[in-house]
Amino acid sequence: MGTASTIDSTIDTTPRRPLIREALIGAVVATAVNAVIWGVGRAAGVGFHVRPESGSEVGILLVVPTTLILFAAGMWLFALAARRSRRLATAVVVAGVVFAVGSTGAVLWAAEDPATASLLVTMHLVTGAVFAVTVGRALATSARDIRS
Repeated sequence: MGTASTIDSTIDTTPRRPLIREALIGAVVATAVNAVIWGVGRAAGVGFHVRPESGSEVGILLVVPTTLILFAAGMWLFALAARRSRRLATAVVVAGVVFAVGSTGAVLWAAEDPATASLLVTMHLVTGAVFAVTVGRALATSARDIRS
């Protein structure tokens, strides 16, 4: 009698290099885009002032590490989830995007002017979008490897 083939619903992260490479590329892209947004805003005269209880000003030394740390945390959670199941990995992606979109509410509350609000909201959405694209590429690569 033949053996039944089973489909593993986990994401193959055995060759960890591709996921790490994708994560690094995504982190660099998100950070670079956010730094450019911040720089263009500053050049245009945006002060990036926020309510004093929020820190009073968002500088480049806050934008860069915050983007890197949050992106790395999202990718770490994705990698952990991907080892368990595709469904859990997808849930992490959705949660990451919801977090990026949901965090814009705090930005709108904290920003002292519309220009600051719009640029900071854009940075949050950029990070969420790059995260979604990065993990989407990892999921697509995994699906291609399974079909091969």
